Amino acid sequence: MPVTFGAVGDIISVVLLVKNLVATLDEARGSKAEYQAAIHELWLLDRTLLEIELLTREHADGATPELRGLCGTAKRAVARCHDQVTTFLQRIRKYQSTFDYGQNPNALKEIGHAIRWRIGEKEALERFRAELAGTTSSLQMLMVTANTTLLQVNRKEMKHDLDDVMRRSDNATLSHDASLSAIKDGLENANRNIEAGNSILENLSEAIKLGWLRNLGCELIGLMRSAMMVNFATYRAVIQIQNALPSHLDRGLIEEPMILEDPIGRITPVHLQFITSWDAFHSVLETRFQNIPGHSTMKQRSYGLQAGGTGREIELSRPWQHAFLPGQRVEM
Repeated sequence: MPVTFGAVGDIISVVLLVKNLVATLDEARGSKAEYQAAIHELWLLDRTLLEIELLTREHADGATPELRGLCGTAKRAVARCHDQVTTFLQRIRKYQSTFDYGQNPNALKEIGHAIRWRIGEKEALERFRAELAGTTSSLQMLMVTANTTLLQVNRKEMKHDLDDVMRRSDNATLSHDASLSAIKDGLENANRNIEAGNSILENLSEAIKLGWLRNLGCELIGLMRSAMMVNFATYRAVIQIQNALPSHLDRGLIEEPMILEDPIGRITPVHLQFITSWDAFHSVLETRFQNIPGHSTMKQRSYGLQAGGTGREIELSRPWQHAFLPGQRVEM
Protein backbone atom coordinates (compact mmCIF):
# COMPACT_ATOMS: atom_id res chain seq x y z
CA MET A 1 0.00 0.00 0.00
CA PRO A 2 1.63 3.32 -1.01
CA VAL A 3 2.47 5.94 1.61
CA THR A 4 1.06 9.37 0.75
CA PHE A 5 1.90 12.88 1.95
CA GLY A 6 -0.55 12.46 4.78
CA ALA A 7 -4.15 11.60 4.03
CA VAL A 8 -5.81 14.15 1.75
CA GLY A 9 -8.84 14.18 4.06
CA ASP A 10 -6.61 15.02 7.06
CA ILE A 11 -5.08 17.97 5.22
CA ILE A 12 -8.49 19.29 4.14
CA SER A 13 -9.83 18.99 7.70
CA VAL A 14 -6.89 21.04 9.04
CA VAL A 15 -7.46 23.66 6.32
CA LEU A 16 -11.12 23.94 7.36
CA LEU A 17 -10.10 24.30 11.02
CA VAL A 18 -7.66 27.06 10.07
CA LYS A 19 -10.34 28.94 8.13
CA ASN A 20 -12.76 28.54 11.09
CA LEU A 21 -10.15 29.94 13.50
CA VAL A 22 -9.40 32.86 11.16
CA ALA A 23 -13.13 33.67 10.96
CA THR A 24 -13.37 33.58 14.77
CA LEU A 25 -10.37 35.88 15.17
CA ASP A 26 -11.74 38.30 12.54
CA GLU A 27 -14.85 38.73 14.70
CA ALA A 28 -12.73 40.01 17.65
CA ARG A 29 -13.13 43.70 18.46
CA GLY A 30 -11.12 44.92 21.49
CA SER A 31 -8.27 42.50 20.82
CA LYS A 32 -8.29 42.77 17.03
CA ALA A 33 -4.82 44.35 16.79
CA GLU A 34 -3.36 41.55 18.92
CA TYR A 35 -4.69 38.94 16.50
CA GLN A 36 -3.30 40.36 13.24
CA ALA A 37 0.04 38.56 13.54
CA ALA A 38 -1.70 35.28 14.43
CA ILE A 39 -4.07 35.66 11.46
CA HIS A 40 -1.08 36.26 9.17
CA GLU A 41 0.61 33.07 10.43
CA LEU A 42 -2.64 31.15 9.95
CA TRP A 43 -2.90 32.26 6.32
CA LEU A 44 0.71 31.19 5.71
CA LEU A 45 -0.09 27.79 7.24
CA ASP A 46 -3.25 27.52 5.12
CA ARG A 47 -1.34 28.21 1.89
CA THR A 48 1.40 25.70 2.82
CA LEU A 49 -1.17 23.00 3.59
CA LEU A 50 -2.87 23.57 0.23
CA GLU A 51 0.49 23.18 -1.55
CA ILE A 52 1.08 19.89 0.31
CA GLU A 53 -2.42 18.72 -0.68
CA LEU A 54 -1.61 19.47 -4.36
CA LEU A 55 1.68 17.56 -4.09
CA THR A 56 -0.24 14.68 -2.50
CA ARG A 57 -2.56 14.40 -5.50
CA GLU A 58 0.28 14.54 -8.05
CA HIS A 59 2.73 12.13 -6.33
CA ALA A 60 0.68 9.81 -4.16
CA ASP A 61 2.67 6.67 -4.98
CA GLY A 62 5.87 7.42 -3.00
CA ALA A 63 8.26 6.67 -5.86
CA THR A 64 11.47 6.41 -3.76
CA PRO A 65 12.45 5.64 -0.11
CA GLU A 66 13.29 9.33 0.29
CA LEU A 67 9.81 10.35 -0.82
CA ARG A 68 8.23 7.77 1.48
CA GLY A 69 10.22 9.19 4.40
CA LEU A 70 9.11 12.71 3.51
CA CYS A 71 5.53 11.45 3.32
CA GLY A 72 5.68 10.15 6.87
CA THR A 73 7.14 13.43 8.16
CA ALA A 74 4.43 15.42 6.38
CA LYS A 75 1.71 13.23 7.87
CA ARG A 76 3.02 13.80 11.39
CA ALA A 77 3.29 17.55 10.78
CA VAL A 78 -0.30 17.70 9.55
CA ALA A 79 -1.47 15.85 12.66
CA ARG A 80 0.46 18.33 14.84
CA CYS A 81 -1.19 21.25 13.01
CA HIS A 82 -4.60 19.70 13.68
CA ASP A 83 -3.89 19.44 17.42
CA GLN A 84 -2.51 23.00 17.68
CA VAL A 85 -5.40 24.64 15.84
CA THR A 86 -8.06 22.56 17.64
CA THR A 87 -6.60 23.33 21.09
CA PHE A 88 -6.38 27.06 20.48
CA LEU A 89 -9.86 27.21 18.92
CA GLN A 90 -11.33 25.58 22.04
CA ARG A 91 -9.37 28.00 24.24
CA ILE A 92 -10.68 31.19 22.62
CA ARG A 93 -14.29 29.98 22.49
CA LYS A 94 -14.48 30.67 26.25
CA TYR A 95 -14.03 34.34 25.40
CA GLN A 96 -16.31 34.38 22.31
CA SER A 97 -18.94 36.56 23.97
CA THR A 98 -16.19 39.07 24.88
CA PHE A 99 -15.37 39.49 21.19
CA ASP A 100 -19.03 39.67 19.97
CA TYR A 101 -20.02 43.33 19.94
CA GLY A 102 -23.51 44.07 21.28
CA GLN A 103 -24.07 40.56 22.70
CA ASN A 104 -23.06 41.08 26.38
CA PRO A 105 -26.16 40.96 28.59
CA ASN A 106 -23.91 40.56 31.65
CA ALA A 107 -21.48 43.42 31.11
CA LEU A 108 -19.69 42.92 34.41
CA LYS A 109 -19.03 39.26 33.65
CA GLU A 110 -17.78 40.08 30.15
CA ILE A 111 -15.47 42.74 31.55
CA GLY A 112 -14.02 40.09 33.85
CA HIS A 113 -13.47 37.78 30.86
CA ALA A 114 -11.72 40.56 29.00
CA ILE A 115 -9.45 41.21 31.98
CA ARG A 116 -8.64 37.50 32.20
CA TRP A 117 -7.83 37.50 28.48
CA ARG A 118 -5.55 40.51 28.83
CA ILE A 119 -3.70 39.01 31.81
CA GLY A 120 -3.54 35.26 31.17
CA GLU A 121 -4.27 34.41 27.54
CA LYS A 122 -2.01 36.84 25.66
CA GLU A 123 0.95 34.63 26.47
CA ALA A 124 -0.97 31.65 25.07
CA LEU A 125 -1.57 33.63 21.87
CA GLU A 126 2.15 34.37 21.56
CA ARG A 127 3.03 30.71 22.12
CA PHE A 128 0.44 29.71 19.52
CA ARG A 129 1.97 32.16 17.02
CA ALA A 130 5.44 30.75 17.66
CA GLU A 131 4.17 27.17 17.21
CA LEU A 132 2.42 28.16 13.96
CA ALA A 133 5.59 29.80 12.63
CA GLY A 134 7.69 26.74 13.49
CA THR A 135 5.20 24.31 11.96
CA THR A 136 4.83 26.40 8.79
CA SER A 137 8.61 26.68 8.42
CA SER A 138 9.00 22.91 8.85
CA LEU A 139 6.32 22.21 6.23
CA GLN A 140 7.90 24.65 3.78
CA MET A 141 11.33 23.02 4.23
CA LEU A 142 9.63 19.68 3.71
CA MET A 143 8.12 20.92 0.43
CA VAL A 144 11.56 22.12 -0.77
CA THR A 145 13.10 18.74 0.10
CA ALA A 146 10.27 16.87 -1.65
CA ASN A 147 10.58 18.93 -4.83
CA THR A 148 14.37 18.43 -4.85
CA THR A 149 13.91 14.67 -4.46
CA LEU A 150 11.37 14.59 -7.30
CA LEU A 151 13.82 16.44 -9.56
CA GLN A 152 16.48 13.84 -8.76
CA VAL A 153 14.05 10.99 -9.51
CA ASN A 154 13.10 12.54 -12.86
CA ARG A 155 16.77 13.05 -13.75
CA LYS A 156 17.57 9.39 -12.97
CA GLU A 157 14.65 8.23 -15.13
CA MET A 158 15.80 10.40 -18.05
CA LYS A 159 19.38 9.08 -17.71
CA HIS A 160 18.09 5.50 -17.70
CA ASP A 161 16.06 6.13 -20.87
CA LEU A 162 19.05 7.72 -22.64
CA ASP A 163 21.30 4.80 -21.67
CA ASP A 164 18.72 2.37 -23.04
CA VAL A 165 18.54 4.24 -26.36
CA MET A 166 22.34 4.27 -26.67
CA ARG A 167 22.51 0.55 -25.87
CA ARG A 168 19.95 -0.30 -28.56
CA SER A 169 21.80 1.91 -31.07
CA ASP A 170 25.09 0.13 -30.32
CA ASN A 171 23.44 -3.28 -30.76
CA ALA A 172 21.99 -2.23 -34.14
CA THR A 173 25.39 -0.94 -35.25
CA LEU A 174 27.09 -4.21 -34.31
CA SER A 175 24.43 -6.17 -36.20
CA HIS A 176 24.89 -4.08 -39.38
CA ASP A 177 28.67 -4.37 -39.20
CA ALA A 178 28.43 -8.14 -38.80
CA SER A 179 26.12 -8.40 -41.85
CA LEU A 180 28.49 -6.33 -44.00
CA SER A 181 31.46 -8.41 -42.86
CA ALA A 182 29.64 -11.62 -43.81
CA ILE A 183 28.84 -10.23 -47.29
CA LYS A 184 32.46 -9.19 -47.76
CA ASP A 185 33.73 -12.66 -46.77
CA GLY A 186 31.28 -14.32 -49.16
CA LEU A 187 32.40 -12.16 -52.08
CA GLU A 188 36.06 -12.82 -51.38
CA ASN A 189 35.40 -16.58 -51.28
CA ALA A 190 33.53 -16.40 -54.59
CA ASN A 191 36.38 -14.48 -56.19
CA ARG A 192 38.87 -17.10 -55.03
CA ASN A 193 36.74 -19.85 -56.57
CA ILE A 194 36.50 -17.93 -59.85
CA GLU A 195 40.24 -17.42 -59.97
CA ALA A 196 40.80 -21.12 -59.32
CA GLY A 197 38.39 -22.01 -62.15
CA ASN A 198 40.15 -19.62 -64.52
CA SER A 199 43.49 -21.18 -63.68
CA ILE A 200 42.16 -24.67 -64.40
CA LEU A 201 40.67 -23.57 -67.73
CA GLU A 202 43.90 -21.91 -68.80
CA ASN A 203 45.87 -25.05 -67.98
CA LEU A 204 43.41 -27.17 -70.00
CA SER A 205 43.63 -24.78 -72.93
CA GLU A 206 47.42 -24.98 -72.96
CA ALA A 207 47.46 -28.77 -72.62
CA ILE A 208 44.90 -29.49 -75.34
CA LYS A 209 45.83 -28.21 -78.81
CA LEU A 210 42.47 -28.87 -80.45
CA GLY A 211 41.14 -25.64 -81.88
CA TRP A 212 37.50 -26.14 -81.00
CA LEU A 213 38.36 -26.99 -77.41
CA ARG A 214 40.64 -23.94 -77.21
CA ASN A 215 37.83 -21.75 -78.49
CA LEU A 216 35.46 -23.29 -75.99
CA GLY A 217 37.97 -22.59 -73.24
CA CYS A 218 38.25 -18.95 -74.34
CA GLU A 219 34.47 -18.57 -74.23
CA LEU A 220 34.36 -20.09 -70.78
CA ILE A 221 37.15 -17.79 -69.67
CA GLY A 222 35.21 -14.81 -71.01
CA LEU A 223 32.11 -15.89 -69.13
CA MET A 224 34.07 -16.37 -65.94
CA ARG A 225 35.72 -12.99 -66.34
CA SER A 226 32.33 -11.38 -66.82
CA ALA A 227 31.07 -13.05 -63.68
CA MET A 228 34.18 -11.93 -61.82
CA MET A 229 33.67 -8.33 -62.98
CA VAL A 230 30.09 -8.45 -61.73
CA ASN A 231 31.30 -9.75 -58.38
CA PHE A 232 33.96 -7.06 -58.15
CA ALA A 233 31.38 -4.38 -58.97
CA THR A 234 29.07 -5.79 -56.31
CA TYR A 235 31.91 -5.84 -53.81
CA ARG A 236 32.80 -2.20 -54.54
CA ALA A 237 29.14 -1.18 -54.18
CA VAL A 238 28.92 -2.89 -50.79
CA ILE A 239 32.13 -1.16 -49.66
CA GLN A 240 30.72 2.20 -50.78
CA ILE A 241 27.50 1.53 -48.87
CA GLN A 242 29.50 0.60 -45.79
CA ASN A 243 31.60 3.77 -46.02
CA ALA A 244 28.49 5.90 -46.54
CA LEU A 245 26.87 4.59 -43.37
CA PRO A 246 27.30 7.04 -40.44
CA SER A 247 29.10 5.93 -37.31
CA HIS A 248 27.12 4.68 -34.30
CA LEU A 249 27.46 8.12 -32.71
CA ASP A 250 25.91 9.97 -35.68
CA ARG A 251 23.50 7.32 -37.00
CA GLY A 252 20.57 8.58 -34.96
CA LEU A 253 21.19 12.20 -36.03
CA ILE A 254 21.92 12.00 -39.81
CA GLU A 255 19.14 11.13 -42.21
CA GLU A 256 18.92 11.42 -46.00
CA PRO A 257 16.47 14.04 -47.26
CA MET A 258 13.42 13.26 -49.35
CA ILE A 259 13.99 14.46 -52.97
CA LEU A 260 11.07 16.50 -54.42
CA GLU A 261 10.73 17.28 -58.14
CA ASP A 262 8.15 20.03 -58.79
CA PRO A 263 6.08 20.48 -62.03
CA ILE A 264 8.63 22.88 -63.54
CA GLY A 265 11.51 20.43 -63.08
CA ARG A 266 13.21 21.88 -60.01
CA ILE A 267 14.82 19.39 -57.63
CA THR A 268 14.52 20.18 -53.92
CA PRO A 269 15.86 18.17 -50.95
CA VAL A 270 13.35 18.09 -48.07
CA HIS A 271 15.02 17.33 -44.74
CA LEU A 272 12.54 15.32 -42.68
CA GLN A 273 14.29 16.26 -39.42
CA PHE A 274 13.25 19.90 -39.91
CA ILE A 275 10.00 19.63 -41.92
CA THR A 276 7.86 17.67 -39.44
CA SER A 277 4.25 18.38 -40.52
CA TRP A 278 2.07 18.91 -43.59
CA ASP A 279 1.57 22.57 -42.62
CA ALA A 280 5.32 23.20 -42.65
CA PHE A 281 5.61 21.35 -46.00
CA HIS A 282 2.81 23.46 -47.57
CA SER A 283 4.45 26.65 -46.29
CA VAL A 284 7.76 25.70 -47.94
CA LEU A 285 6.00 25.01 -51.27
CA GLU A 286 4.14 28.34 -51.15
CA THR A 287 7.44 30.14 -50.54
CA ARG A 288 9.21 28.35 -53.42
CA PHE A 289 6.39 29.23 -55.88
CA GLN A 290 6.25 32.89 -54.79
CA ASN A 291 5.92 35.17 -57.84
CA ILE A 292 6.02 32.28 -60.35
CA PRO A 293 3.21 30.31 -62.06
CA GLY A 294 1.53 27.82 -59.77
CA HIS A 295 1.59 29.90 -56.59
CA SER A 296 -2.22 30.00 -56.31
CA THR A 297 -2.38 26.23 -56.81
CA MET A 298 0.12 25.70 -54.00
CA LYS A 299 -1.70 28.16 -51.77
CA GLN A 300 -4.98 26.27 -52.30
CA ARG A 301 -3.15 22.94 -51.84
CA SER A 302 -4.64 21.68 -55.11
CA TYR A 303 -1.74 19.48 -56.13
CA GLY A 304 -0.86 15.81 -55.95
CA LEU A 305 2.22 13.80 -55.04
CA GLN A 306 3.42 10.42 -56.29
CA ALA A 307 6.38 8.22 -55.52
CA GLY A 308 9.08 8.37 -58.18
CA GLY A 309 9.56 5.16 -60.14
CA THR A 310 6.40 3.38 -58.90
CA GLY A 311 3.91 6.19 -59.57
CA ARG A 312 2.11 5.39 -56.30
CA GLU A 313 -0.05 8.32 -55.19
CA ILE A 314 0.82 9.85 -51.82
CA GLU A 315 -2.36 11.04 -50.14
CA LEU A 316 -2.17 14.39 -48.34
CA SER A 317 -4.49 13.03 -45.65
CA ARG A 318 -1.95 10.47 -44.46
CA PRO A 319 -0.06 11.17 -41.23
CA TRP A 320 3.12 13.05 -42.01
CA GLN A 321 5.34 10.51 -40.22
CA HIS A 322 4.16 7.71 -42.55
CA ALA A 323 4.00 9.67 -45.83
CA PHE A 324 7.68 9.74 -46.87
CA LEU A 325 10.89 7.78 -46.42
CA PRO A 326 14.45 9.15 -46.16
CA GLY A 327 16.06 9.25 -49.62
CA GLN A 328 12.71 8.71 -51.40
CA ARG A 329 12.10 10.54 -54.71
CA VAL A 330 8.70 12.23 -54.96
CA GLU A 331 7.16 13.91 -58.00
CA MET A 332 4.41 16.58 -58.09
